[in-house]
Amino acid sequence: MTMRVLVLGFVVALGGCALAPTHPALQDEALPPLIAVRDFVANLDGTSVYRISPDGKSLAWKGVDALKPAVWVRNLASGQMRAISIRADAIVWSGDSRFLFLPVDATGDENTHVFAVDVSRTDSAPSDLTPFAGTKSSIIRRVEGTSELLVATNQRDKKVFDLYRIDAASGKRELAALNPGNVPNWSVDRQGRLRTRTVFDGAERYLQLPQGDEWRTTMRWRLDEGWWIVDHLPGGNSALAISNRGRDKRALVRIDLESGREEVIYDDPDVDIDSVLISPNGGVPLMAQSMPGYPKAKFFDAALAARLEALRGEGPASVNVTSMSQDGQVMTVSVGTDKGWKYFLLPGVGAAPQLLGQSNTGGFASSLSATRPITYAARDGLRIHGYLTVPEGVQGRPLPTVLLVHGGPWGRDSWTYQGTNRSMQQFLANRGYAVLQVNYRGSSGYGREHTDKAVGEFAGRMHDDLIDGVRWAVAEGVADPKRVGIYGASYGGYAALLGATVTPDVFACAVDVVGIADLATWYEETPPYWDMGLTWWRRFIGDPADPAQRKVLDSKSPIHHVENVRGPLLIMHGVNDPRVRYSQSQRMVAALEKHGKQVEFVTFKDDGHGNRKWTNNLAMYRHTEDFFAQCLGGRSGGFDYYQLAAWAF
Repeated sequence: MTMRVLVLGFVVALGGCALAPTHPALQDEALPPLIAVRDFVANLDGTSVYRISPDGKSLAWKGVDALKPAVWVRNLASGQMRAISIRADAIVWSGDSRFLFLPVDATGDENTHVFAVDVSRTDSAPSDLTPFAGTKSSIIRRVEGTSELLVATNQRDKKVFDLYRIDAASGKRELAALNPGNVPNWSVDRQGRLRTRTVFDGAERYLQLPQGDEWRTTMRWRLDEGWWIVDHLPGGNSALAISNRGRDKRALVRIDLESGREEVIYDDPDVDIDSVLISPNGGVPLMAQSMPGYPKAKFFDAALAARLEALRGEGPASVNVTSMSQDGQVMTVSVGTDKGWKYFLLPGVGAAPQLLGQSNTGGFASSLSATRPITYAARDGLRIHGYLTVPEGVQGRPLPTVLLVHGGPWGRDSWTYQGTNRSMQQFLANRGYAVLQVNYRGSSGYGREHTDKAVGEFAGRMHDDLIDGVRWAVAEGVADPKRVGIYGASYGGYAALLGATVTPDVFACAVDVVGIADLATWYEETPPYWDMGLTWWRRFIGDPADPAQRKVLDSKSPIHHVENVRGPLLIMHGVNDPRVRYSQSQRMVAALEKHGKQVEFVTFKDDGHGNRKWTNNLAMYRHTEDFFAQCLGGRSGGFDYYQLAAWAF
C-alpha cells in the first residue's frame, strides 16, 4: 500500500512540471486551460473512419482496445461488437459485406500489406492477402456484390505495380494486368472490369482502352494537366472525372474516354474541386466539395441536402458522406470544423441521426481556438491564401508566432481539423502561440497556374511567400517579429531548414520533421516506384545528373548553408522513412554540430514519413512544446505521465 502511494505521488509530481509562459504578451493574459499532450495524441475516446457495410447491417470504425489500435465492428441489429487488434490505415468493406479489407503499414516503410477479416466469424483473425516482403500494395477497388478486390502491387518489379484480382473467401490470387513498365494508373469499374490504363512516356501521358488482348490509345494530355476518373458510367466509354485539362481549376466533368471531350458538370471559380460523392449504384453525382476558405458544398440531390443540413450546426462546417449502403438509405457522415470532427449514422430516410463518436479533441473542443482564412499579396503581387489561429484571450497584441508549413509541396492546408499529426496548429495555439499556415505557390487546390508558379522556385519565391506571410502577420500586429519560429514536416521540414539557414534573421528557431536537407542526394535516394514521378520533380527542381543543375540544387539545399544558422534547431525523423531518408537528418545534424550550432536530434523507431504510433507522436509533441517554450516564450505542459508507459508500446 505504501509503495502504491509513493509511486502515485511520484507520477503526480512528474505530471505537474508545467512551464509558465515567459513572453510578455502571455504573462498577464487568461490563456485557455492547458491541455495535456496525451489528450492530443493518445486520447482513448477518439474514434474515426466509420464505414457502413454495403448491406447496411454492420458498422466498422477505427478506435482503441486495451490501449492498442483496433478496428471495431458492430452488428446494428443485435448490437454485438468485436475489436480487431490492428493498426489499419483505412477500412474498406467487401462488396458482399462479409469481409473488411485493411491496408496496414506496420513499420512506416510504406511497404503496405492488405489484410482481410471475415466478420461473419467471431473468431476470425486478419489474413494477409499480399504476404510479400519488401512490397507495397494498395486497394484499387472492391468488386460489388462479391468478396473480391483489385490490388496493385510491386511484388514482381519494385518500380511498377501489376494489377491482381484477389478473392478473400478462397484466397485465390490471379494476375489481372501486367505492367509493361510505363503504367502509373489502372482504372477498374464497379464490376471489377479493367477499363483503362494511363501510360507515361516521359514527355506526356495518354489513355489506353483494352481491345481484346491489346491496348489502343485514345486521349493525350500534358504533364502539367491532371485528371482522374471518379466513376465509370454504365454503357459505352464515358466516365465522371475531376479534371483541369484545358482549364486552370479542377472541375467535375463528364468525359468521353474515346475522344477526350469533357462536359463540365460543376466547377468553383476560386479553387479546385476536392471531392465528389457518387450514388452507390454508380453514375449519378450527389454532391461536390471545395475549400476556398471555409468548406463549400454543392448538392445535386435535394433529398440528400436536406438530410445533411440538419447536421451542419451553426457556423461553417465540412459535412461529408463517408460511406453508404448499396440502396443509398443508410450512411455514415463526418462533420468537421476547425476544432474537430463528429461522426454520425443516418439509419434511413426519416430516422433521426445517431452520434457515433468524435475525434480526439471532442472532449475539449470548447478550449480550442478559432482558425480563420487569411489572404495577402506576395512581393511579386501573387495572391496567397492561408489560415491563422490565435489563442483565445490574448488577441490585440503581438504574440510569439509559429509559421507552420505544410508538406508536399503539392498539398495544402485546410480550415478543418486534420487529425493527430496536423492537430499541431491547435496544440501550439493552446501553448500560447499565434499559428500561421500559408498555402504558398506550388500548393494544390488553387488551380494549375498557382502550382506551376513554383517551377524553379524551391528556395526562391516559394520561400518568399512564407517570409511575406510572416511580414503580413507582423504588420497586422499579430506576430512579435523577434519571436517567430518555423515548424514543418517533409517539404515543410525543408522550408524550416531554409528558414534557419537562408533567412536566419526572420526566425528565432526552427523545427524540422522528416525534412530534406540536400536536394540532390534526396532525389537519388527516392524509392524505385517513384521513378515515373521523378519527371514531375525534375520539372520543378532540376536534374542532379546534370552537373550544372546539380550546382543549382546544392545552392538551394540547407546542408550547404549551415554556417548561417543563428538560432537553435530541433530535428526529428522516423528511421524507416522511405520518402526522405533518415540519412538526410543525420547528415544535417552532423554538419550543424561541426559548425558548433545548437541542435537537438530526436529519432522515432518503427516509424517513417509521419508518425503512426502514439508513443512517437507523444515524444514529438513533448519535444516541440519544450523547444518552443525555451526560444519563443510560450508555455509547456511539462512531463506527461504517459511517457512512463510509452516503452511498453
